[in-house]
Amino acid sequence: MLRLKATNIGKRFGSRILFRKMSFELSGGNPIAITGPNGSGKSTLIKILAGVLRPSRGSVCLRINGQLIDREHRPFHVGLVAPYLNLYEAFSPYENLRFIARTRGLQDAENRIARILAKVSILDRKDDFISTFSSGMKQRVRIAAALFCEPEILLLDEPTSNLDEEGKTLVAEVIEEAAESEKIIIIATNNEKEAAQCETQIRIQDYY
Repeated sequence: MLRLKATNIGKRFGSRILFRKMSFELSGGNPIAITGPNGSGKSTLIKILAGVLRPSRGSVCLRINGQLIDREHRPFHVGLVAPYLNLYEAFSPYENLRFIARTRGLQDAENRIARILAKVSILDRKDDFISTFSSGMKQRVRIAAALFCEPEILLLDEPTSNLDEEGKTLVAEVIEEAAESEKIIIIATNNEKEAAQCETQIRIQDYY
């Protein structure tokens, strides 16, 4: 059983307040959309939920099967897709995923790498330097990296950015499969079609 609970969280940078007193509780299987104008704080909220950024106030609590996961360990349960995430561009997709496998101590890494690269349709480019990839191909690598460790939570920040129609279909399939697996799925987007996949929406502008 998954529970991600935000209690009265707020974030400010200096005198600029992005949002305040934001509270919600999420469980697995129901994708949630975070919407709002550009610069409103969607990406900031995603980073807070991932555990890589602290809120200015309030708290975020993740429980898995009743066990509280502290903030330092929350990123190990999260798969994050975002166009601003850096990749090791001097490495190939294979080397990027192999690095993740080693740091996480994953078993059966070779089969897992082949399976996930085939899923995002870049298995035939697995040994090419990522620096030679287009922006859309790099986004596919980010999706592969997010799914690789089979995380309980998927945080998708503008996940179809730079993707062609085939790539957008891939993202829709990833969301559907994650929902069927009862994962927590949160999508930060200004795309109405992406937001429409979610029964619930969190509007950043409601918490100014």
